[in-house]
Amino acid sequence: MPEIGFTKHPSNLKRRRRRGRGIAAGRGKTGGRGQTGQKSRSGGSIPPRFEGGRTPAVRKFGKIGGFKHHRKVHYYAINLGQFADVADGTVVDLAYLDEQHLLPKKRRGLRVKLLGDGEYGRKLTFRLHAYGHRARARVEAAGGSCEVIE
Repeated sequence: MPEIGFTKHPSNLKRRRRRGRGIAAGRGKTGGRGQTGQKSRSGGSIPPRFEGGRTPAVRKFGKIGGFKHHRKVHYYAINLGQFADVADGTVVDLAYLDEQHLLPKKRRGLRVKLLGDGEYGRKLTFRLHAYGHRARARVEAAGGSCEVIE
């Protein structure tokens, strides 16, 4: 008659080692914990972050990191001087900047801001995320326009 349920597999047949059951058992007396010390006591486990009583690295290096605001909006800055040789009436948007290679290669979620540095005297239409107050004044003085995109 075949056995039902339990199969005699080597992993099922191996007995667990009973510790602390006398010297003759092989793991008696200290139970494989060594002689004395914190690790030989019951409940004597030490957390991995413990560094022997000195000031832990978590407390030391946590102070030098500073603070990064998770909702801060970062802009990629472009100056008006980069458009000194562009023809009048051109619409400068993200697609134009991309084909002129004025944007960085990694631009996931990139927002672009126009700043007012450099020589400029063209009538252009800008469609970007943000403008410096000096850039907006110089573009509008030259007859161009600044449109904010989302």
